[in-house]
Amino acid sequence: MEKGRERSNVASSGTDPGEREAEYTLIGIMEDGSALNRAVKEIRELGVGKDDLTVILKRQDPDAPEPFPEGTLYIVVPDDRRGLEVPIGFAVAFLLLGLFFAIIVPSIGVPTFMVFISLTAILLAGSFTRVGASPILTDMSAPREEAGAWNDQFELGKVLIFAMTKERRLIRPIREILQANGVTDSTYYVIDQRLQPRAVGEAVLHRAGPAEQEGSVMDAPRA
Repeated sequence: MEKGRERSNVASSGTDPGEREAEYTLIGIMEDGSALNRAVKEIRELGVGKDDLTVILKRQDPDAPEPFPEGTLYIVVPDDRRGLEVPIGFAVAFLLLGLFFAIIVPSIGVPTFMVFISLTAILLAGSFTRVGASPILTDMSAPREEAGAWNDQFELGKVLIFAMTKERRLIRPIREILQANGVTDSTYYVIDQRLQPRAVGEAVLHRAGPAEQEGSVMDAPRA
């Protein structure tokens, strides 16, 4: 993997005959909005296929279409509290049960109540943790340290863009497109393997187009 200024060495040489089957994934972390749309369009125009470019973003409405070039894959992580009913329910149950024991059997109820209070606090803290891209990054075996940084930026409102290619000559132009649209050295990575994001958990896979199709985990292209 290469990052920052070091990665200029990756794009500076031609394709070695012995490395023709190698694949590379370029990851950019960028602001949402028009710059993202422009970057996706320009990367597709370089010749990156519709199954070789995936955008991960967060939306309150996971079914709303995005203005990407037709065929582009993108994964939407719902920006809401869906799926939190169960942990919140358990937290309330622990609180009430602990209070019951504290009133009925004070000798053992008070320590039990303190334990249940701790469990309730843990469950509530987990319930209000911001939704991130960690499940997707874990599923595709992204490098652990880098994945943590990517997820932190995603939780702060950034968008993740994954461009995959077998042609080293495309690394530099893709990098230049990302940098021209706000991606800095610290938010740009090159991984010397194919990292294909898939929709897991509550995430929803889409393929952009006039008759946009909603997908599932099984619909995502595999390496």
